[in-house]
Amino acid sequence: MAVATALAACAAFLVLGLLVYRAVDSSTRREFDEMLAQQAALALRYAEHEYGEGETVVPRSLRPGERPMPFELAYQITTRAGEVLYRSPRTPAEALATGLGHADAVLDGRAWRVVTLESATTPLVIHMAEPLGVRDALLARTTRAVTLPLVLALLLLTALIGFVTERAFRPVRRIAADLAGRGAGDLSPVDTAAMPVETHALGVALNGLLARHAEVLARERRFTADAAHELRTPLAALRAQAQVAARAGSCAETRRALEKLQAGIDRTTHLMGQLLSLARLEPGSAFAAGQTTAARKVVELVLEDLASAARDKQLAVVVRGEELLLPGSPEVLYLLLRNLLENSIRHVAPRGQVRLEMSAAAGGALLAVSDDGPGIPAAERTRALERFYRIPGSGSAGSGLGLSIVGRIVELLAGTIDLTAPPAGTGLVVSIRLPLADAPGPGRAAA
Repeated sequence: MAVATALAACAAFLVLGLLVYRAVDSSTRREFDEMLAQQAALALRYAEHEYGEGETVVPRSLRPGERPMPFELAYQITTRAGEVLYRSPRTPAEALATGLGHADAVLDGRAWRVVTLESATTPLVIHMAEPLGVRDALLARTTRAVTLPLVLALLLLTALIGFVTERAFRPVRRIAADLAGRGAGDLSPVDTAAMPVETHALGVALNGLLARHAEVLARERRFTADAAHELRTPLAALRAQAQVAARAGSCAETRRALEKLQAGIDRTTHLMGQLLSLARLEPGSAFAAGQTTAARKVVELVLEDLASAARDKQLAVVVRGEELLLPGSPEVLYLLLRNLLENSIRHVAPRGQVRLEMSAAAGGALLAVSDDGPGIPAAERTRALERFYRIPGSGSAGSGLGLSIVGRIVELLAGTIDLTAPPAGTGLVVSIRLPLADAPGPGRAAA
């Protein structure tokens, strides 16, 4: 940072130096041209006066051997026809210039600046020249006088940049050293009190990131602890059933033990599947945001997979409503609807009924799953979405994860979920409101 700033300052000073040099060069040349023109005009007036007197064209003040010029000057006085009437000592014999105004010339191997003026009342023309070396020497002295302060200012500015940058980033280096010395599990916030205004926002954002990571880590630890606790019981039951099968004294007893073992394996497999589903829905996991899915196609897949379970209990699964385009990937919506319907099928008594209604309402989609099962007491509905929570006295053999998975998906889809009792009779109604991804398609009912 300090190096980049110093380089930028050097570039700015270099550009400034070039601009100053060009300005001084242009101003110096312009002033020298004006002084040369003034000298030539003064000499021309004297020459005009002497020419009118008829004595000579050389004014007394310009005669050799008298008062010298303030600069090394050379001049020629000619007629408009080109006849040389006078030239100063050490002035080249050839014409200094051919046209009026200022011009550059090379005479006797030296570079000269020439100005040519002509008289308005006489046929006289004056060519006055000075060597460009005088100008170059003055420009060099001026450049040196300007360059030295610029270089000193640049050195001072570079030192100040380094000093200020070092002090400004000292808290950042302190935070970096603090983070480098921490253990993997230390997610405590960094101290932002001593940070300057320019880097304070960075410290605040870093603390926010650490807080979010701490929350995710705590959630993962709770999930791991809960999963280990929930798996301990079915695994112990599987071991006990395997031991019973190993000690069975008859084929019938062995068959019954193996059937119980198979049922236990199925329950454990179901629990593992739900645990994996819930883990995939954690923050930072792959969640297909930004996709849209037709609800009807997902419902048909769910009903096909749950057909065997509904048939075993002789249940009627009724689906009504219109086609909706819902947010989320097909996999996420499948997980949502399967857990909703599977939860109802598991708790409804044989020959009962499970209903799914889909509709567009108030700019969103409404998915309502109702059943005529035992329902959930009003006092327990707020905890029904917690992981591994089972309704006391329900005698359910479930894992307590179905509604938790549903609640997490609804949260990811920016929706809401409500658990209520049906208007009449017993049972449970799970109402889910999701934002519509697009306008609903044409109405279609299914039963």
